[in-house]
Amino acid sequence: MENREMFDEINALIGAIAKAFDTSEIDVVTAIEQGRLGMEMLADDQGRNYIAATLDERVARIYQGAIFRPDDQPEAEAEDKDEDCGGGCTCGK
Repeated sequence: MENREMFDEINALIGAIAKAFDTSEIDVVTAIEQGRLGMEMLADDQGRNYIAATLDERVARIYQGAIFRPDDQPEAEAEDKDEDCGGGCTCGK
């Protein structure tokens, strides 16, 4: 992977974390520097990869194209819907 590609992917991750926690990208970078942001790469029980992020006791699961927070609708219910995920996520459906 070229350095530029890695930079773009890191930038996208920081942007997704900012969106997940409804904050700015600068605040995310500051949280990283201060050790307040935790991230772990995991897979859900359906085998989909996601980043489990924690920031000041708030949590979010960041999938490619979707963000889920603890107060969102459970995935099983969201997947039963035809065209609308209905879970309050940011997947754009």
